[in-house]
Amino acid sequence: MSSEPDDLLGKADALMARHGHAPAAPYAEIPVLDEVVDFPPEFEDLPVLTEYIVTLPPDEEQMEALAASIRASLLAELQSGIDALIEGRLQDELAPMVERVFDSLRGELQLITREILSEAVHAAVEQELERRK
Repeated sequence: MSSEPDDLLGKADALMARHGHAPAAPYAEIPVLDEVVDFPPEFEDLPVLTEYIVTLPPDEEQMEALAASIRASLLAELQSGIDALIEGRLQDELAPMVERVFDSLRGELQLITREILSEAVHAAVEQELERRK
């Protein structure tokens, strides 16, 4: 029974030879996984797995430390974008609002100043008229 595969392969090789095909290479030339492969010198620094490390699931403290590290990294990465967004919003929305408030205050201060000045001039004129009587 063990000679049947060899006999079958021999018959297949004979049939292929009759039809002009070269016989298959001997099976002894097929590389197997237990053969040692020599790498050229440029591949000398390839990492090699030399030990098997069993990793245990992280405990609660390790998970919290990892989460804190991730949060800090994300915030550090996003902070400049957040600052730029706030600055843009302030320029777009707050600056015109401040300008309107400033214009309104300027108008009110001008009215108050005119009223105070008018009262002061009126009082000075009245005082001068009283003095000349």
